[in-house]
Amino acid sequence: MKKNGFTLVELIITILVIGVLAVTAAPRFLGSDAEEAIALRDRTLQLVRNMQLRAMQNVQDNSCVKVTATVIAPPAGHNCANSLTTAFDDDQVVNASSTDFSFQTADENGNSYSQIQFDGFGRPRNIACSTNCKIQISTFAVCLQSEGAIYAC
Repeated sequence: MKKNGFTLVELIITILVIGVLAVTAAPRFLGSDAEEAIALRDRTLQLVRNMQLRAMQNVQDNSCVKVTATVIAPPAGHNCANSLTTAFDDDQVVNASSTDFSFQTADENGNSYSQIQFDGFGRPRNIACSTNCKIQISTFAVCLQSEGAIYAC
């Protein structure tokens, strides 16, 4: 005797597998703009803090962080006189060119800036930050203060 169709157990298992896949895999493909902006902000925060630590550990260092609308990275040879380069490891470059986001900077007066230099104490030395200086990514930002505090805001 030949039966056509599926048993109830087979149908339930199939529905469970499809449900588990939908819950775990679908969000990865659909993504969220807020999550991507937060990831960019966190990478920017890490990069700026690393450059600040570099300046504090080597007071003769004249490195800086260059900021454009789509890339944040150190300049060639870590020399502020040189132009920005992306020829560094991924942890030293934040590239937003493949996203819908851009970086916008503003000092305490609302003026934009294209680079951040730190002194031997980790304080920004080339931008006015007595209140907050910001690197804005969508609705999220990285804030810098005159005494060297760098945090997500």
